[in-house]
Amino acid sequence: MFIAFVGNAFAEVPAGDYLSGRPILRIEYQQSNIFDTSDPSTSSWPYRLANALHVTSREAFIRSMILFSEGEPWDPVIAAESARILRSLDFLNPVFIEARPESEGVVVSIRTHDQWTLQLGAKFGIQGSRKNYSVKFEEENFLGWGRGITLEYRKDHERSTWTYIYSDPNLFGSRWRGRVLFADASDGHREEVLAERPFFSLATPKAWGGEWKNWRQIEYLYGDGNQVAGGHRDFRLLRLWWGTRLPAPEKTVRRLSAGFHLDDRKFSDWYRESSPAPFPTPDNVKISGPRLDFEQSEDRYEVLSGFRGWSAQEDIAFGNTLRAGVTFSHPEFGGDIPRLVFEGSWAYRVQKNGWLLMGDIWTSGRLDDGSAANVITGFQAAASQLGPRGWQLRLLVEDSIDLDRENQLTLGADRGLRGWDPDIFDGTGRAVFNLQWRTLLKEEFLNLFSIGIVLFADAGKTWGARVGPGTDGIRVDAGVGLLADMTHIGVSNVLRLDVALPDDGGGVTIIVTSSALF
Repeated sequence: MFIAFVGNAFAEVPAGDYLSGRPILRIEYQQSNIFDTSDPSTSSWPYRLANALHVTSREAFIRSMILFSEGEPWDPVIAAESARILRSLDFLNPVFIEARPESEGVVVSIRTHDQWTLQLGAKFGIQGSRKNYSVKFEEENFLGWGRGITLEYRKDHERSTWTYIYSDPNLFGSRWRGRVLFADASDGHREEVLAERPFFSLATPKAWGGEWKNWRQIEYLYGDGNQVAGGHRDFRLLRLWWGTRLPAPEKTVRRLSAGFHLDDRKFSDWYRESSPAPFPTPDNVKISGPRLDFEQSEDRYEVLSGFRGWSAQEDIAFGNTLRAGVTFSHPEFGGDIPRLVFEGSWAYRVQKNGWLLMGDIWTSGRLDDGSAANVITGFQAAASQLGPRGWQLRLLVEDSIDLDRENQLTLGADRGLRGWDPDIFDGTGRAVFNLQWRTLLKEEFLNLFSIGIVLFADAGKTWGARVGPGTDGIRVDAGVGLLADMTHIGVSNVLRLDVALPDDGGGVTIIVTSSALF
């Protein structure tokens, strides 16, 4: 059974591997099922039944995802990236790729551990007074080929929805990826199609693809945690792109993409929930024109444990990551008015003395006939002690200029202010600070999950409220929670149960969710 806590990052292979350059004589694959039934603690019938119901990832599928083959020279950097690609599938963790000398070459060993990928049953979530449930059949690794199939019924405070999804990370054994989604909701529908040959590795020279989305649903605005206004939104998106890798210094990756971007949003029949009077309908927006995207990152990935969960391997990109994009929309290209649509982000990750330090800055918006519109700019600074216990803290601030009428920057349990219902505080700007201390209580409980306790305090503020009350100053809360790392049910699956007390004495707020705060 694998579990490890580290205060420092570790790599799958040594940086100065003396075997580099030797030819790969053969590749040996070792795929482990969910549980090791040779271990007495996981040899009873429930664990054997789980293994029997699960199809282990096929050797041919793993071979199709890695970046090297027999006869090529051994490169530990490419091996480490191949391990990251396998872990990014979210159902293989941990993954180890190692080489040993043999004759004049090397033999490569690839060891993968499958996670449970079949979800058949019901889910229930709580965030304050807001509840949701779903009944789902989902298989993320259908027949061991990495293909995803989802059939789900979900009901929440806004709508009930039947959703059907099919995805394939390597169509017909190629580097092409595809995804098809159809959703039939009580207030509309969604259709999505994606086909792309992406930058599947840092060294990939070219990429291209296309995406289509067509949505119709009712959008809502919130005040005091309740729906105060809403109306129909029709949304169409078309993206076509072609990208290339640019020359860059060693350990730096630069990419430039060009394409066409259509984003058409139409609004109608907006109303107030508590009044027969109509609500001002948001303005229609049609963006259509050429688009450019630039990305720069550093090839400084490390593998960590003890960050979001307790034991799963997580790939962290250290150093700087920069992304920027711009769309030139004009009536001659099919747009409504001349617009310049922009977005950009910068992220920085570094590890010091057992701490993971993170910084993020982002912005997005438009220039409509030269005037700023729907501009949202924010930053986040966070720090986390790695390992089985320690502190985590985060400060997030966002502000806006001329925010579109259908948008809000709300604050509540869904945004980190855990003592209050989701969307309870309205705003066109917000800030939230989170501080928590956590410790592992039991690792591999029943060989299913590791569980720990979290003590936390939050503080937050909104400003520029338009449709509901703001925070009227800084609001605070404090509470206690449980964090379970579902070590055999996918790397991204954590379970949080938080109980928080707000500063107004209004009673506890309970949160049950499978998403991590940090």
